[in-house]
Amino acid sequence: MTVAIRYQTRNGNTQAFAEQIATVAGVPAESIDTPVEQADTLFFGGGTYFIKPDKSASAFMKSLDATKVKQIALFTTSGGPEMVSDKALTKIATEKGIPVIGHFHQVMGGKGMKIIGSAGGKLKAEQIELVKEFAQKMLAQ
Repeated sequence: MTVAIRYQTRNGNTQAFAEQIATVAGVPAESIDTPVEQADTLFFGGGTYFIKPDKSASAFMKSLDATKVKQIALFTTSGGPEMVSDKALTKIATEKGIPVIGHFHQVMGGKGMKIIGSAGGKLKAEQIELVKEFAQKMLAQ
């Protein structure tokens, strides 16, 4: 089975989760600047900004080729309790004919927002455990 990990991040939070997934999957986590050549399972992550997925994350999903990506395991982060990015990105995948096999979402509570000067990408032990469990579950499908 071929696995790829791609992420979009502004502040480092989603990248930190992607890197934890990479330790489980044994493949590198790469930004959305790296095209997906082939993947039975694509782990794709992006952030939620003002109750929407980042435009570049949506554009990446729209660029995916259903003949190259068989299924997607989606992971998202947000500053608040909204999970609209999951729904919006799932809708794009569904329209392309690529099933989303699972979702992982973490509320970061504004951690890493540059407007308040803090840096993202520092995960708690519980978050690391949860995202690794998600990756293992997705890889077992």
